[in-house]
Amino acid sequence: MIQYDCHFMGKSAYAQCGQAASVGDPVGCVKIATAALHPIGSVQHCPPKCEEGICMMKKISRRSFLQACGVAAATAALTACGGGKAETDKKDDAHEAVTFMAPYMEVEAFIEQVHSVYPEVNIEVVPYSGDNTTTCLQNMFAAGDLPDICTLTVYNPMTDLVSNKLLDLSGYDFTDNYVESRLQDVFDNGAIYLLPSVYTCYGITYNKTLLKKYGWELPNSFAELEVLAAKAKEAGVDLCLSQIQYPGYGFQYLCNIADADFLGTLDGRLWQKDYLSGKANVSNTPGMMQAMAYVKKWKDIGMLNDTGDALDDNVTRQRMAEGNTLFLMGGTNGIVEADGNANKFELMPYLSQDGTQNVFVLKVNRFYGLNKKLEQNPQKLEDALKVMRVLSTVAGTSALLAESSRKNSLLPFKDAKADDTYYADIANALNAGNTAPFIYSGWENTIVTTGLKMLDFIKGNAAMEDVIRQLDEDQDSVVNNTPDTITTVTEELSQEDCAMLVGRCFAQATGSDLALVSLSTWIPGNPTDQNHHGVAAKLYAKGITDYDLSVILPTGWNRTIQTVTLTGQQINDLLATGYDAYGNGKGYPYVLVSPVQPEAGKTYQVAICGVSDQLAAEATVTDSGVVGMDAAKAFFGGYTTISRADTAWN
Repeated sequence: MIQYDCHFMGKSAYAQCGQAASVGDPVGCVKIATAALHPIGSVQHCPPKCEEGICMMKKISRRSFLQACGVAAATAALTACGGGKAETDKKDDAHEAVTFMAPYMEVEAFIEQVHSVYPEVNIEVVPYSGDNTTTCLQNMFAAGDLPDICTLTVYNPMTDLVSNKLLDLSGYDFTDNYVESRLQDVFDNGAIYLLPSVYTCYGITYNKTLLKKYGWELPNSFAELEVLAAKAKEAGVDLCLSQIQYPGYGFQYLCNIADADFLGTLDGRLWQKDYLSGKANVSNTPGMMQAMAYVKKWKDIGMLNDTGDALDDNVTRQRMAEGNTLFLMGGTNGIVEADGNANKFELMPYLSQDGTQNVFVLKVNRFYGLNKKLEQNPQKLEDALKVMRVLSTVAGTSALLAESSRKNSLLPFKDAKADDTYYADIANALNAGNTAPFIYSGWENTIVTTGLKMLDFIKGNAAMEDVIRQLDEDQDSVVNNTPDTITTVTEELSQEDCAMLVGRCFAQATGSDLALVSLSTWIPGNPTDQNHHGVAAKLYAKGITDYDLSVILPTGWNRTIQTVTLTGQQINDLLATGYDAYGNGKGYPYVLVSPVQPEAGKTYQVAICGVSDQLAAEATVTDSGVVGMDAAKAFFGGYTTISRADTAWN
């Protein structure tokens, strides 16, 4: 027996299926065998008024078709058509909280936005305020320790395997809110496991005023750029300044220009995958050798040079602002963001030879997805989908961003307006898909070395052949991207466990009697950055590198350990109040790490993580001069393995 299964999205009533319902417009009817996709009673089927294969009201989309052909029974309760209520009946008791990973975001404003639409949804914030968000999130993914709404800062569908941990979102209507070109960046064989959030754009900054003064047209190809370079030289106008403060700039110049030649093509993207897996290098790939020759042409005409300040990007940008330079190359959007510069400077893409493959480079700041385990909890899944539906709107995502962030970011939604951003003039080009993704993930072990070699090339101290050789030599370390293991953790260590280990480490390194280590829990009403001076994450059962230590260390990569002399009574008072980071009485809890219980009348030297203004005014806080990372490497490196038992002060 054949029946029709209709799937609905949106909010308006439908009429094509001949029944009154509140879920929304039908997005497609497909033939299904009875009970082949859903258990009996999980959905109601459309009457024969639907035409075979498609509902007349709205043509079926590819994403809708995918959902219609394979949606889970739990989600069908939220989106299926039929008589009765479209959504599951609300229970009298509170809904189980949906956990939401939100590092450094305006979570409270977003929660308010969700509640304005879905007041029944409860959200529990999973924060992170440490120094290495990317590694923190990657470790959580690897361990399967995921919140309901997951976050990633770096995602590449070609290399990242997330399908076993995340739900496929391709069938849900809120994906229709996104600009198609932004969705293309996250397609994984027709599936969508993570949706992009705000992104920033990298291009070449140009001086609009200077072009107008001389009556020159903005080049649309490298061939036109060559002609303009000759005109600028004749007129005594500086062609280009290059920001050269950091090695990463050199690496990005190489990649971004190559994007406009070979890397931005399908073959180029496939080559990236082959390079990262060790199947192909630069010197044996004709397309990459062509791209390297193209990069050299940019240097030959003066677009890559060492005229920038190698110590301070601000000096370079100030020289650009003085007004006698046409272009600025850099790892940021240059001076476009500066007050008063909006009408003087603008961004242009990286140019291909004939202008047919010009590209802007986009870097997505966050990706969001849903934990696959939600399939086991229909009510929670329904609530999580509601949160994602709000997140997939201009209002929802804007609520997560501070005003300054909104100004230098672009939203991935069809109805987003770019007028109040730094990208208003190029928003249409970006949405049309004239873009390439920011190259970072997987390349970490060559960014610095290749970047430095590129800077040598820019300065005239290396040839392009040297850059090529560097990329080939780095391939082994890229493929076998395994930083030195300091120790091995044998079981999951909680935030409190990590605080105990950090406290022992810092006390030992500074010769202190004990330690007070604050925890970076999320506290409503505190600023976005929350507690940047506490332990903010866990350690998982795996080999531990300095990247993993940077995730948990209150001192991050290079800050030093602070000490303070306190009485036992002062210590007990701090334990009662916590670390009041913002002077508003909302303190982050301290973990006491000590071999003994402090006595009220006794004095102790304390290694401390989290010093309030009040404490700094009442006691003398000393900078030990010991870098926390150096201390941690020595401390953790003293253990072959570490378990929860090692957190105790022996």
